[in-house]
Amino acid sequence: MSGKRRKRKIHLLNPESIIWVIRILLISSILLNGLVVVLDIYKDAEVNKGEVLEATTDQSELFFLAILALILSFLPDYIEKWRHIHFPQQLELLLILFMYAGVYLSARFDMYYRVFWWDDLLHALSGVMIGFIGFLIVYKINHKYSMDFNPLLIALFAFTFSVTIAVFWEIFEFLMDVYFETAMQKWDLPKETSLIGRPYQGSGLRDTMSDLILGSAGALVTSFISYFLYKNEKRKTLKWMRTVFPE
Repeated sequence: MSGKRRKRKIHLLNPESIIWVIRILLISSILLNGLVVVLDIYKDAEVNKGEVLEATTDQSELFFLAILALILSFLPDYIEKWRHIHFPQQLELLLILFMYAGVYLSARFDMYYRVFWWDDLLHALSGVMIGFIGFLIVYKINHKYSMDFNPLLIALFAFTFSVTIAVFWEIFEFLMDVYFETAMQKWDLPKETSLIGRPYQGSGLRDTMSDLILGSAGALVTSFISYFLYKNEKRKTLKWMRTVFPE
């Protein structure tokens, strides 16, 4: 392979290029789903409003979820510009991939029902990522004063911060199911679905508890990493944190 081709391949595979590929895919999804909704509405003038609404519900949901995912993909850029926080490109890519998978792909391909471990994977990864955010928050709050902390304290904060966010998310899912008749807590899963716990506990409870357990496991992974980073590589860790929060 020539030098020019090799450079071009590396360029196309860098995090920024992948992020823009995701955004282009989302824009294409918005245009396609929007077109399908419009065609469903106008293809038959004799169809009543109820039938039109039923026919376009799925496409409309995908349309709005694609818009939401696209907006969220620009959130790290907004934070960097207005909050003076620098995300390493690899971390920004992971965040956007997570939002793309969790917000749009899950609905587009019905992943929560087709792949039994999909929801578990997302919750475990969210526990890891939110734990790292908690790890960085310690530096953001205290770097102007003193960073002479016990590594165990930092690990504990990263863990509790991540678990707290997971709890609030489950409360949000519960309220959405109660007041908007959604199924975010998977209370309508088939009885044969493989879940932690016993069938008499109901799929909603077992889904919620498995989400909390896996989120906590992800947070625990981050707390161990945070502990050993701060204990054994404190100088390098603080240097990395300074690149995330430049003065």
